[in-house]
Amino acid sequence: MYTLSQGPDHRARVFNRCYINNWLFRTTTIERNLVTQNSGVLVRGDGTTGNMTWYGVIRRMISLEFPAQKEVLLFQCDWYDVPAASTSRSRGYSRDKYGVMDIDTSRFRYSNEPYILET
Repeated sequence: MYTLSQGPDHRARVFNRCYINNWLFRTTTIERNLVTQNSGVLVRGDGTTGNMTWYGVIRRMISLEFPAQKEVLLFQCDWYDVPAASTSRSRGYSRDKYGVMDIDTSRFRYSNEPYILET
């Protein structure tokens, strides 16, 4: 906590790809000409958010370095508009008979809050 209270270095590094816990993440710009996709993110909400699940894609990865070799990685994402789990509206997505979700990628949400802390 003391290290984080000292504030980050005034410089930040931006990445197009990174490994976290043996998982490769890439930005959507890197994946434009690739066959595989590793830029999607899913964040599960808790009771305070109505158990809503957020879906998005990574636009940038920003690394902030703190004293004592501590680093915080932020993902800048485009979030898609899907309804909360407590609603029955199908605005923004649909599910097929196998449970696979198809998200309408033309409907964005939370454009003024694009960051998520990597864990």
